[in-house]
Amino acid sequence: MVVRNKAAKITRSDATRRVVTYRSGHFTGYVASRKSSTVVQYESILERDFIYLLETDRDVLWFSEQPAPLKFSDGIAHHTWTLDFEIERSSGRYLVEVKPLSKVKKYRLDVIYGFARAAAKASGYQNLELWTDRELKALPRLPNAEILVGSDTTYHDPAYDLALLSTIAEIAKVSERTTVRELRSLSRLGPLSYRAVMRQIAIGGLIPADSTVFLGDDAILLIPGGGGF
Repeated sequence: MVVRNKAAKITRSDATRRVVTYRSGHFTGYVASRKSSTVVQYESILERDFIYLLETDRDVLWFSEQPAPLKFSDGIAHHTWTLDFEIERSSGRYLVEVKPLSKVKKYRLDVIYGFARAAAKASGYQNLELWTDRELKALPRLPNAEILVGSDTTYHDPAYDLALLSTIAEIAKVSERTTVRELRSLSRLGPLSYRAVMRQIAIGGLIPADSTVFLGDDAILLIPGGGGF
């Protein structure tokens, strides 16, 4: 069983545009990203939530916010846009914009994004994706992502990691599957056991058997290399 416990080195954001402000009424901030090895900035709640989803998406290899501007024409005017994110998946590179669905409908943004999408593909991207709060708030992806990112970035006691890893190793001798409840019970870590299990999921030591199931006590987890066969 291979478990990645080494802390990632986090550096400053290399975004082309700074969006974090401390003005009243502006929801901005940073998320420490293991995948991009930087502190990623956001300028809305939706962008922060999207970062959480990227951090916990196994198909996402790397991502960055505020990438190089994209130039395109809608047949009438020329535009230079800085999209919200650039993502590298196993299938290639993508540009992503995150907007409230109400704004997309009100200003018919799907039309102009069609022109931007064509320019993105011509520039070598696989696609330009437009995400709205409708997709981001779909349960249980976001609640799981919030739990995992929080468990990975907050302080943790290595002694709890060791106790849980010992429990996982014992279970792995006979089975490749376990549950959150079983790990919490056998590890005897008490109230902190849930966070310890979530941290192991966040760093790849455990894998949810079904990503659509909320990570409660009944969630089934896979142990990489487990089974004893």
